[in-house]
Amino acid sequence: MSELGAIHRSGEDWISFLPEPLLCQVLSDLPTKIAVRTSILSTRWRNLWLSIPVLDVDIDDFFDLTTFVSLVSKYLDFSTESSLHTLKITFKRQEVDLFSIKSWIETAVLRKIQHLEVDCRMSFMCEVMPLSLYLCETLVSLRLHFVALHSFEFVSLPNLKVMHLEENVYADDEILENLVSSYETVKILRVRSQALNSLKLVLDSSRSWYNDDSEGWEVLIDAPRLKYLSIKDDQSASFVITNLCSSAKVEIGVSFNVNDIWDLDDSLERISSVGKLLTGLSNVRDMTLSGTTLKIICQYLKHEPMPQFHDMTRFQAKLYVSDLEKLPSILESCPNLQSLVLKLKGITDKEEISFSSVPKCMQSSLEYIELRRPNCGNAVVEMKVIKYLLEHSGVLKKFTLRVDCPIKAQDPVVVRELMRFRRCSSACEVNVGILEDDP
Repeated sequence: MSELGAIHRSGEDWISFLPEPLLCQVLSDLPTKIAVRTSILSTRWRNLWLSIPVLDVDIDDFFDLTTFVSLVSKYLDFSTESSLHTLKITFKRQEVDLFSIKSWIETAVLRKIQHLEVDCRMSFMCEVMPLSLYLCETLVSLRLHFVALHSFEFVSLPNLKVMHLEENVYADDEILENLVSSYETVKILRVRSQALNSLKLVLDSSRSWYNDDSEGWEVLIDAPRLKYLSIKDDQSASFVITNLCSSAKVEIGVSFNVNDIWDLDDSLERISSVGKLLTGLSNVRDMTLSGTTLKIICQYLKHEPMPQFHDMTRFQAKLYVSDLEKLPSILESCPNLQSLVLKLKGITDKEEISFSSVPKCMQSSLEYIELRRPNCGNAVVEMKVIKYLLEHSGVLKKFTLRVDCPIKAQDPVVVRELMRFRRCSSACEVNVGILEDDP
């Protein structure tokens, strides 16, 4: 009979004879405060918990704060050569030593931390994040709640895939923009802030670090005071935006992880994602959409109607000529629109185009229209669009056509044809100008 079998039959402590890596795995699955208690079992167990790669502690669970600080410091300093899988620190007590917490995070970075979570629930903001954290090459997930983030010169987190930033305070809005836009492999981004005013996110597949393993990437933003949001992202498949204020201005250039907008299928998952994004933006005041985003929205309109954007007064977008007949449906969702800027893209062979309805905004609120056409091609369809807009916009004050062809802009035939169209609004001024930039 083996020694282990004899011990088991006699009712003795056979668990202690298991290999140390297996015991550490068992302890890792226990709450840290329970794992620490195993140190009183025997001499072998005394320091075993110090070898587990996970430390998950709530400071408020410890009555003696001095003992707690000593315990965590002992854990982090015990085996500095081994890597640390997870460090999670939660605290609410006002007398907590923030310097110690900052020191622990610095040590965790040195020990090649993979998952870091700091959850501060005190009545004042916690300044515990060391600058070394922004250069942690091993970090996979970062979750910060109610902490202060200071300025930094450089950030490099090449393995980060999950980032949750909730109720934090940033020295300025650019810190958050630089933070989230510098991550090369983030798959889940969640930002929640009561104070954030401006946010710009850029995830661009044209960068050298891009890879196509982006299925399931998510962006989640909850910032009720956010007044400006700019997203350029051709990797993420899902965008959930909540609690935007009604005065917000947004610039959206997203592709929902679509590789070819000219070969769109009827993916239910993408239709759902488009609907969630539109719903999250439905109370903004000013919206700008890229051509790719609007192209995908036009595909969405084949299945679902647009939500109502009652607060929107200005809409700017790049619209493919092949989707022009969707224009009434788009404008129908903006009943109080005052300013419309459209840049037409692409070409079409068809010269017949019809519009199904006259949106409410064209009859009662739309005062300014600017149509931008970046080439000197066949303008038959474009002229029909202009005719439709002029003849049905009842309160229009100014209509401007901009082309990037100086000859066409000065062509009296073009100007005369525009002037020939009947205008529903007698106060409307019509102009033709040169398109000087590509906004």
